[in-house]
Amino acid sequence: MKKKWMAALACVMAGAVTIGLAGCSVASAPDDSSSSSAGVESGIYSSVQEFLAAQETPSTYERRLYEEAVADGYEGTFYDFLAGMDFTDETAYINRAVNSVVEISVAFTINNIKRESAGSGVIYWLDKEAGDAYIVTNYHVVATYLSTGFGPWGTHSSTTDWSSIYLTTYSGQTIRSEDVTLIAGDNTNTDLAVLKVTGSDELRESDAVAATMAEASVGETVYAIGNANGEGTSVTKGVVSVLSEEITVTAADNYSSVTFNALRTDAAVNQGNSGGGLFNARGELVGIVSARQLTSSTGVDIDGFGFAIPAMDVNTCLEEFGCETIASAEDADSYSMSSAAGVSAAAAATGSVVAIETDSAAGSGVIWSLDEAEGDAVIVTNYHVLYSSLQNDVSDSISVYLYGDASATPIAAEYVGGVQSEDLAVIRVEDCTLLNESGCVAVRCADSDSITLGEDVYAVGNAAGEGISVSEGIVSVLYEDIVVSSADGRSAVSINGIRTDAAVNHGNSGGGLFNEMGEFIGIVSARSDEDGVVGFGYAIGSNHVAAVAENILRQAERGEQSASCATLGITIRAEASHRVFNEQTGKVYQEEKVVVQSLTSGSLAEHMGMDVNDTLLAARIDRDGQTVRAVSVTTREKLPTLLYELREGDTLTVLISRGGEARELTVTLEASDFQTRA
Repeated sequence: MKKKWMAALACVMAGAVTIGLAGCSVASAPDDSSSSSAGVESGIYSSVQEFLAAQETPSTYERRLYEEAVADGYEGTFYDFLAGMDFTDETAYINRAVNSVVEISVAFTINNIKRESAGSGVIYWLDKEAGDAYIVTNYHVVATYLSTGFGPWGTHSSTTDWSSIYLTTYSGQTIRSEDVTLIAGDNTNTDLAVLKVTGSDELRESDAVAATMAEASVGETVYAIGNANGEGTSVTKGVVSVLSEEITVTAADNYSSVTFNALRTDAAVNQGNSGGGLFNARGELVGIVSARQLTSSTGVDIDGFGFAIPAMDVNTCLEEFGCETIASAEDADSYSMSSAAGVSAAAAATGSVVAIETDSAAGSGVIWSLDEAEGDAVIVTNYHVLYSSLQNDVSDSISVYLYGDASATPIAAEYVGGVQSEDLAVIRVEDCTLLNESGCVAVRCADSDSITLGEDVYAVGNAAGEGISVSEGIVSVLYEDIVVSSADGRSAVSINGIRTDAAVNHGNSGGGLFNEMGEFIGIVSARSDEDGVVGFGYAIGSNHVAAVAENILRQAERGEQSASCATLGITIRAEASHRVFNEQTGKVYQEEKVVVQSLTSGSLAEHMGMDVNDTLLAARIDRDGQTVRAVSVTTREKLPTLLYELREGDTLTVLISRGGEARELTVTLEASDFQTRA
């Protein structure tokens, strides 16, 4: 299916993870090692989990408190820490809950025609040592239709006789068809089926956990976890809108109907979410996601009508099937976490976002730096926001509007510079009296590498061109590669973006994505415009935004409207991409092996001594005798950010693994090692 991404809302990249390379004596590392395994082999860290936990600083407020407590000698896990607090961080429980959800891929061969479907399932009983599990899903996920003729004159039935079925755990293991059997299913008064996994080595090796259930309450926060749009497991957040509602959906035979009781949620639900879980804030299963409503009774398009079979009703069906039932969650002390602080932080963040208008478009920008007394401000936005389709170039008519300015007074802005291939640009406002007493503030940047799956975020921008507004959501996917059209429409722009389910509309482009403390974590840049897909917005991580924006500002001092990026002369590929769940920190980490795929003769990389098939482990920038940046190359997007941070005269040190040996390669950069990007 062709994807359509609109470059007008939420974009790319997450920067770098910091480690201290100086003083790290890395011993022999396996040739196929990633950064974490090299650290473990060297004896610096005792486990992959410990390595990853050391690389990333907890982002949410509660994790920051936990980090401080650990520094003061606290020895318990993050969950232990939360249990002793008057509030809790929901993301810890969601990071556990995702490991109870599996992606399901089913193929059928009907009259020599192959049909495929993608959905989700929830592990509700697990014997990890034996590699056994029971998984509940929707009947329509594992069944397809058999039909002859049309309407009442034809015959209509469904079949669960698949030609193949694959289950993929959140930690990346794929369970093959031979280990999976269908043991029960019904599509008459429900839409449930039960799969059994037996003796799976992949399940033994996974981070899978079994879900526990709880009853839902109207208005409580819930998370829909599933294989949204068949593109891998992600998380969306909402509330329980209606506790009990009778719904009727088309049955698996593609003809008849099935009616059952469901609860409604406004959490974004897409095709592929079917059979996944709806979890409460403690990560307890409250329902099996089964359907969504696209239009009202009058045919008007609607969002936020997702439905799930309540967990209590699921258990009733499981009993009728003669299966194990979902275990109830243990009684826990009541808890509450006020969202007032987060909402207040988001409100404060609005003062760091401006509306932007050109001769052909409306968008947003974030105030990067501010001199209120002088009335000067530097603003970062998307390149495509400033590009004029009428002039086929950056617009020469750029106006900025401040948040809270009831008179909507346009402020003339000057283009400083930009990089079309990064979809980032900088503009400047000078000597503006409106800024003197505007209440505007510059953004406070957070480390975008520290974002946590499921954490609360706020998208602030000029939504629909109607002024600055705020939408709330969560981090759905930590990092995801997407491709959007360039501003001039002549090429494609590759983006590694933070996905969020916060509502993103035309005009949000160039605005900010903020965490619950009001800190800037990304530039909103794109959203999916594929028919029927909701809750897919993207933001360029703040680390990458900072690297490119500061580069543009340095070039502006030289009279250039571009960026200067170091070129190593290599292409890289990522292998063995996987996720690791750390019970100690209550967080999921992403890692992959980053390998040199090709190397240009005479390039800087060749001069350093780099070679094809080297595994990149870490890198460090030294400037004037001081280390100014150190990153572990845990994922492929770390390197592009680093290249924008390099300057002429910097010393670059890269740690690689080759032939089972760790090596440090060092070079001092000259002017010829840089390339202009505009």
